[in-house]
Amino acid sequence: MMLPQLESLADDSNAASVGHPKRFLGLYVGHGFAITLNDNHPARDWSWYPRIVDGRLKFGRSMEPMQPLAGQISVFHGLEHPQVVGTNGHSSADSFLTGSNPEGSVISPSIDQVAANIHGKKTRFPSLVLGNEGGLGASGSSLTLSYNGSGRAIPSNSNLIDIYNRLFNSDPQLMRNEKAMFSRNASLVDRVLSSANSLKQRVGSSDNQKIQSYLEAVRAVEKNIERMQRWSETPKPNIDASQLSLKATVNEPALFIQTMYDLIYLAFHTDSTRFATYMLQSMIDGPWNDMPRYALGLPQGHHRLAHEAAGASPKSLENLGTYDRFHAELLAKFLLRMADTPEGEGTMLDNTIVFYGTSNSKTHVNKDYPLMVAGGSNLGLKHGIFHDMSTSDAPLSNLFLTFLQQLDVSANRFSDSTGIIKEILV
Repeated sequence: MMLPQLESLADDSNAASVGHPKRFLGLYVGHGFAITLNDNHPARDWSWYPRIVDGRLKFGRSMEPMQPLAGQISVFHGLEHPQVVGTNGHSSADSFLTGSNPEGSVISPSIDQVAANIHGKKTRFPSLVLGNEGGLGASGSSLTLSYNGSGRAIPSNSNLIDIYNRLFNSDPQLMRNEKAMFSRNASLVDRVLSSANSLKQRVGSSDNQKIQSYLEAVRAVEKNIERMQRWSETPKPNIDASQLSLKATVNEPALFIQTMYDLIYLAFHTDSTRFATYMLQSMIDGPWNDMPRYALGLPQGHHRLAHEAAGASPKSLENLGTYDRFHAELLAKFLLRMADTPEGEGTMLDNTIVFYGTSNSKTHVNKDYPLMVAGGSNLGLKHGIFHDMSTSDAPLSNLFLTFLQQLDVSANRFSDSTGIIKEILV
């Protein structure tokens, strides 16, 4: 069985940190949701956006599973990344958590990596980078939400068994293999650093600047390997894996996604990490794009469903809304589990900011992102509000800067931010 955090066994100097960890989880679905704010639209009840009824959020059919959590949720309309508005509509997944133009020369790190760089050393894994499709993709067609301090994409992991093994499997042979891998990687990094330093002596100042940037990235890898070598001497948390469906595939999408959420929950509950990203749907055609048709019985793949819903057809909005509900049911189950888990003077959800959304308002229109924030009450967030930011010139990065400050990251700026969004704070 899983051993939860026990405040009475924690060192007094670290008790507050252990009892009240502050976490962030970023979730993303590509191509957009079924949205309309027009109450006269014949398919308004399938819109991802809630209505306001008697001063409270009232979700329609596509997001109805979120209704029990309405008091712990805020919904946003009208935020976007200004650097991305005019870029290729298929490319905005790259920038969702960075705010950077994916075609630009400078890419900011993603919000999860900024936070992990400050607080990630407190846990075995600074962050988890997950995705249903896994890997990097390519520039402009990302399969990951996370970008490191040098603006380089971090590959997402879609292998359920591998994620479980890394987090929780303490099999002696596996642990020995991990230690051997860390040792090999450390030796490789040493050779790379030696070669790069030697090369610096033979090139000009311009090339030296490029090499120095490269060396900084390699040294970050070196520090991470050193961390993992130290953690390799610490037993992994012991959990009951009998209820985890680690062999689930895209052909069992609900089971696969539920297992991913289970692993995130367990990683948070055992304080194995405090920062995670999970790309539920990219903008790349492939098995997961076709999943709504083959596994859920919808008439088209997700990309085409989103295109059709951009028109006026009520049935098309309903079709995409049906897919939105598929995700809402799984997400609501995960959030309710967090809300039912006592932690410190609240719950796991109270100590975790969960950010969920997409980077298109209509298919490939990089404006007015539909966004939802759940949890984080113990971090100073207030909820039960629909924020229409369409008349504001605040970029989405302002929301991320607000998150970072509530996560105890001493940041005055994130990407193209211009300030914080005070409306979401208590």
